[in-house]
Amino acid sequence: MPLSDNVNTMSSPSPEGASAPLSDPLVPPDLRGWLDRVVGVVRRSLVPLLMIQLAVALVTGVVSYLALPTTAPVPTRPLAIGSIPPRGPSDPAGVAQLSGLDGFTAFVGLVVMIGVAALAQGTAMYVSVRDAAGQRVDTAEALRFALQRAPALLGWGLVAGALTVLGLLMLIVPGVYFAVVFGATLTGVVTVERAGIQRCFALVNRRLGPTFARMGLALLVVVAYSLVGDFVVHALSRAGSFQEALLQAVMSVPLGVAAVGVLVVTYAELHFHETGRVLTDTLAAELNR
Repeated sequence: MPLSDNVNTMSSPSPEGASAPLSDPLVPPDLRGWLDRVVGVVRRSLVPLLMIQLAVALVTGVVSYLALPTTAPVPTRPLAIGSIPPRGPSDPAGVAQLSGLDGFTAFVGLVVMIGVAALAQGTAMYVSVRDAAGQRVDTAEALRFALQRAPALLGWGLVAGALTVLGLLMLIVPGVYFAVVFGATLTGVVTVERAGIQRCFALVNRRLGPTFARMGLALLVVVAYSLVGDFVVHALSRAGSFQEALLQAVMSVPLGVAAVGVLVVTYAELHFHETGRVLTDTLAAELNR
């Protein structure tokens, strides 16, 4: 039985009566079309997306290795030979101590990783949409685009992250809802439309069921890949080593490339179903307006 959101597997009507074209490289007509177009994004833009994700992996691996060890628990007094090491802050033998320098190092490392991620998201969106529209992609132009959008993407990303965490802590369900809404649309909304997070809700709420289905499918792939990746990393590296940090980052590269396809296609689909007129060429034109 073919995958589809509607009885008609050839097209999916928007609220305005328009149907998603079968030939558009980013706007899918149904769930099967969504899968095909995610794969299409990866195939068309594989080399630049790999370069982007490798750069992110390198920065993440180095920064995480340099920053995270500084936050390890430190005993407050020497341990006697044969004694049991302290288990945490509640143990009277020792507490987790974080000096001012350690905290500053960890904070700087986190800022660097988030900033690099924002740049990567903007660049990947630009490259993927332009490639899908058959337009030439200039590296310098893509970087300029990403630099211009990075501050807004970083700011709104922090707000979205805070709302998601708060929702998870309160009742879980609101956090899941926020995660789906922002995960499906935030990058596209900020980079393409130059809008804020309120726009994310407007896009997703009209197609909440299909969006949850797509993001749920993507989450299953992430979980399965992460389990395999963790096994490989632990088998090939020593805990706490630079090799482990770097290998973890490198293992995230394929997942990062696939995630770009998911985010671009999901956003394009939602944007189309709002008016029935926004296609790949429209998104490419909006990038540089």
